[in-house]
Amino acid sequence: MSLDTIIITNTAAEKSKRYLSSSQLKKVLREETGYICRQASPNHDGLYADNKFIMRGDFFGQSLDIIFAVEDDHIVVITQMSQHSDSLRGRFYEFIGSSVTAAIEYAN
Repeated sequence: MSLDTIIITNTAAEKSKRYLSSSQLKKVLREETGYICRQASPNHDGLYADNKFIMRGDFFGQSLDIIFAVEDDHIVVITQMSQHSDSLRGRFYEFIGSSVTAAIEYAN
């Protein structure tokens, strides 16, 4: 799978006035690096979807979390938000890598 097709949900697009535009979101996912992780539960396998990820970083001068899903033939940006949690490290988050390609490899 490639990063050719990235779909931006209405929720993510509506937040473009505060955060990133659709074209900026696509550029970030294709070209930038950040802290890519997924929610995990140490006590419950399969509790969280294996294809849903968080990309945390500083993009276009803003500290953001971008929530996205890896589908069979495309990426879906679910939402974008300011960084709410101090840490995405720990037992409830699994580190995946620094680029969206790492998330694609994990999901497939």
